[in-house]
Amino acid sequence: MRDATPNYMSITISVIVLLSAPAPAGEWAQFRGPNGSGLAAATGEEYPERFGRETGVLWSTPLPPGISSPCVTADRVYLTAAAPVKAAGQPSSLLTIALDRATGKVLWERAAPADRIEEVHPIGSPATPTPANDGERTYVFFGSYGLLAYDRDGGTVWKRPLGPFKNNYGQASSPVVVGERLLQLCDQDDASFLLALDRRTGRTLWETARPGFPRGFSTPVVWEAGGAKQVVVAGTLRLVAYDPEDGKELWSVRGLARIVNTLPVIGAGLIFVATYAPGGDSGDRIAMPSFEEFAKETDADKDGFLQLSEIPDGPFLSRFHQIDADKDGRITPREWESMARIFDAAKNSILAVRPGGKGDVTDTGIAWTYERGAPYVPSPLFHEGLVYTVKDGAIFTCLEAPTGKVLKQGRLPAPGNYYASPVATRDRIYTVSRDGVACVVRPGAEWQVLETADLGETCMATPALAGGRIYLRTERRLYCFGR
Repeated sequence: MRDATPNYMSITISVIVLLSAPAPAGEWAQFRGPNGSGLAAATGEEYPERFGRETGVLWSTPLPPGISSPCVTADRVYLTAAAPVKAAGQPSSLLTIALDRATGKVLWERAAPADRIEEVHPIGSPATPTPANDGERTYVFFGSYGLLAYDRDGGTVWKRPLGPFKNNYGQASSPVVVGERLLQLCDQDDASFLLALDRRTGRTLWETARPGFPRGFSTPVVWEAGGAKQVVVAGTLRLVAYDPEDGKELWSVRGLARIVNTLPVIGAGLIFVATYAPGGDSGDRIAMPSFEEFAKETDADKDGFLQLSEIPDGPFLSRFHQIDADKDGRITPREWESMARIFDAAKNSILAVRPGGKGDVTDTGIAWTYERGAPYVPSPLFHEGLVYTVKDGAIFTCLEAPTGKVLKQGRLPAPGNYYASPVATRDRIYTVSRDGVACVVRPGAEWQVLETADLGETCMATPALAGGRIYLRTERRLYCFGR
């Protein structure tokens, strides 16, 4: 046991790791690794099959709360956190933390200059977006402040205030680097946009409005064909591709859920997107009456608007703040009808999309659709010709990528809800439930659970895989597991 850091930090290092050991190969430099795929780079290292609180621990470091995932570079690991309030009336400190990859020692931490903390979902966090790194700088996004770029030593290179955002669940989209651009998706209940900044200076290169896309929590991915890149974004009802040079919309596909938490993934010449939100299943839909019909019984003061106090118990009361897009405390007929159209068009499903074309390519762009097993938060995983999903209830599904044929569906021995996305190496898939139970799965049409590990803490962050090591964040610490 070695106390390596001041204040709230301490670190435990296994005797099998030398403090002077060089950092292992491989990186995981954004949310869910290379292009959001969830796939570890093929560097030849073996990843552990058995691990746990006392098994395969190379080091573990206590951290303040947060649910951002680890960003792993050549010799550093970056995370964000929301430190506890130190005094009454003061906001939490929104921290960016840099750790030594070989030892887990905290090297530096920096607080974002936020004077407010955004409202978040009851189980969410103001430290949800995952940092991105381009080898020179680390980029972080807090919905409570905006974007910041730090150099290797924690110096502020640039900062870009954004918001406040109109979303009472908080922001969760992570920044991504595309060439010389840093992209940030900012979907909210009113005035959503996709932003491209010069990664070196923070200067705005373009900003594209996204009307019709209220709150969303996805992160862009990159599709490349013929040497040309397209930025693909999943949002309310539609999957859209943009030109990274100027932000212009290129093509789109309809058929998504009304709220999107997942990332699209790319493989076998297709883009796979799995989206789910309550009220979007074919047998359990939420329908909204016309504003005139609903207000006739509920608009007590007859002012032509709906106040929170006028909404009866039911699905619309719990969604009042979402329907009230501009957050002025009342629902207008326009806001009501806009949300009614979204509920009417929303579909929960897993789609395989043929990218390309121009405009709305829904009729020709969808290769197949599977309407069961769509996860709410975990993104799908493409691995060697197969697509995997994990959803609440520990339902694990394997689909044939070209056709959508279900090859095997079953329950993992880790019940409960799932927020972490599955990730994979060449011969293993890793899943983690919110209760902190990890499953190691042998991939294939007849997938098989190899091992389980109960970490004993809540886990909502997606693991990072790099250099034969698993970097896994629980509610109170960051683990590094290895062979």
